[in-house]
Amino acid sequence: MAVFPEVPGYELKKFLGSGGAADVFLALDHRHSRLAAVKVLARRRFAETVAVRRFIKEARTISSLHHPNIVRIYETGRTPELRFMAMEFFPESLKRRLQERGRLVPDEALTIANQVATALFYAHARGFVHRDVKPDNIMFRADGTPVLLDFGIARVLESTTQLTRSGMAMGTPRYMSPEQLNAKRADGRSDIYSLGVVLYEMLSGAPPFKGSQTMTVIMKHVTEPVPRLADDLAAFQPLLDRMMAKERGKRPATEKEWQELIKPLFRPFKLPKADKPKFGDLAKADDREKTRQGGGSPAPKPAPKPQPRRRKMNPRRFFLLNLLLVIVLAAWIFFNYERIPGMMASLARAIASWISSLLARI
Repeated sequence: MAVFPEVPGYELKKFLGSGGAADVFLALDHRHSRLAAVKVLARRRFAETVAVRRFIKEARTISSLHHPNIVRIYETGRTPELRFMAMEFFPESLKRRLQERGRLVPDEALTIANQVATALFYAHARGFVHRDVKPDNIMFRADGTPVLLDFGIARVLESTTQLTRSGMAMGTPRYMSPEQLNAKRADGRSDIYSLGVVLYEMLSGAPPFKGSQTMTVIMKHVTEPVPRLADDLAAFQPLLDRMMAKERGKRPATEKEWQELIKPLFRPFKLPKADKPKFGDLAKADDREKTRQGGGSPAPKPAPKPQPRRRKMNPRRFFLLNLLLVIVLAAWIFFNYERIPGMMASLARAIASWISSLLARI
């Protein structure tokens, strides 16, 4: 069994991956009875000044951004052996959703892009550029809300602090803007280009530029026009052309510009809920991995039998039916009134005979 580092207040249960110089673990927060993602920078990295500064900067950046579509940090801390940052844990990523479904419904894709865009414009207005927008960094809360995370290489627009070497591009080439790939200074419009690449992938099921070599992908981003979408998605092409324009000046730079672009296309979509992990249910928390006992998925619970619904009669219909009965009864009496006394006498005799037979048996 792997030996995980000791983080005060958290019980580390599973290694989730690495983010830059830090490792990320799934943990149980016993104080608040919840799952958390704990990012740990071990002591062996303390001598790497840039790694430490990036870690601290990411924590400060996220802590200063309060937006419903940006990850929340629970706390930060340090011990003699490590620095740590505890934040929300998410049951599903956009990357996994795309892997499972291929592509998304257009309204769903645009709804996700819109919410991520509002988070980006919020961060840009406060001087932060994300610089690594991609499906891996877009997660979903249990209620389906998309959330932007991993500000590990975020940059303060007005800062003169250099955490990277001059001319060094930061990000993921498949989703990076031409200016980032040319090692030029990124700004908020660079994030919008990356979001355009993500939106293209959500709509079509594949990124716009592909290649067996990284350099091939880079050259396509820098030189080739945005690929055409299928005919049934052609309405989204003007939006993508603006978002992924080679010249950053042609991309939407403010939320107002963005809303004007999507208004003709946008229809609010109720996002599907992600699987909500239960406290301590690590099989489900770890992206629905197979249970250990049987090696297979748990048996689904039988669906409850539908209960018959009682139909309430319309008051107007009820009144008309009763009126019809009254009319029929009145018509019968009108046409048979001479026979009624004889019928009543016959009925009385039948009842008297029935009562007499009962008394005779007693």
